[in-house]
Amino acid sequence: DLIEDLIEDGRRRGLFDDLAGQGQPLDLEQNVYEGSARLANKLMKDNDLRPPWLTRRVDVAGKIDTLRAEIGRTWGRYRAAFEAAQGDSHRAALTIGWDDVCRKWETAIVALNKEIESYNLKRPMSQLELFKLRLADELKRVDAPRYLR
Repeated sequence: DLIEDLIEDGRRRGLFDDLAGQGQPLDLEQNVYEGSARLANKLMKDNDLRPPWLTRRVDVAGKIDTLRAEIGRTWGRYRAAFEAAQGDSHRAALTIGWDDVCRKWETAIVALNKEIESYNLKRPMSQLELFKLRLADELKRVDAPRYLR
């Protein structure tokens, strides 16, 4: 209340009448935290460019999303086929196929983890790092077992 009373008293006495920029719209595009990188950030924004580390992050995140979508779709197909399978030979074939697909994903995850490592080494320290993937976690995300039985 004391601060509000002081502000109101100053307003009545006209202390706020001749402030610089009065009546001008606020520049909400200005980032007070960018410091010496202001010109570089403005040039990049005006020319629709991204810093290389951000482009890399978007690329790696896209690959992660693609892999996760593939795992979800493939598990949906295998689950439906395994539930509808008639006979042990058909189930055995599905089990072998599922194991092959999981091995392919393990290889893809190793390659993707190398890309994640590379990104994490090049990113600015103020940016969040990407976490490496594990097949067990990705299968758990879609409630899929590692081995069909």
